[in-house]
Amino acid sequence: YMRRLVVSDILKGLRKRKADNDEAAMNYKTVGLIGLCSGAGTTQLGIMLANYFSNGLHLKTAIVSAGFDDSFDRIKEEEQVGKVRNYAGSRQGIDFFGGVREGFVHVISEYYDVVIVEINLAGLKEKLADGLRDVMSCECRILVGSMVPWKYGECIKRLGRIRRIYSVKNMPIVSVTWQEKRARSMEREFELRAYKAPMEENPFEMRGSAIKALKQVVT
Repeated sequence: YMRRLVVSDILKGLRKRKADNDEAAMNYKTVGLIGLCSGAGTTQLGIMLANYFSNGLHLKTAIVSAGFDDSFDRIKEEEQVGKVRNYAGSRQGIDFFGGVREGFVHVISEYYDVVIVEINLAGLKEKLADGLRDVMSCECRILVGSMVPWKYGECIKRLGRIRRIYSVKNMPIVSVTWQEKRARSMEREFELRAYKAPMEENPFEMRGSAIKALKQVVT
């Protein structure tokens, strides 16, 4: 009897922790993803987060590319049936918007429970502050970087440029190409929280371990 009671208490605790995590994630109306270099996996992470919010937490979700992103068009072509919608206002699936202007997120946010905004800084040369305005106004902001040797330096330089305009202290940075030493060095230099990004072959179909990793980042 005592053993059953202990197991019951543990299960209650786990359920409460899950509910607390889900509630924390549901508090975010806007989530910004900042790709520090090309090929960092920003779009992949964005889709996984959208899937988590939409199918995991049953929130009406949109994902917006603040710059031109032809991958959104390919996604909409390939994933039409049951997973991705081409239009705004659907409670089933995820709505994708690419190549939008500044302020667009504010316009559509009232129609969604969560709007994910992504931008790749590799294409922004001079107008970094302007390009970051929408994504840095999001309630939850996540940096996405690469830790492979030929891209790590580029990410560090961009972080330095961002820090001169906005505070990055305690912001999460995620990386698919995880390198422990570089991650810890980034944390020390910029006072960030580094996470290893989950990698799924199909971001529309995630394992429990990937969902758990995403929860850490957004809660």
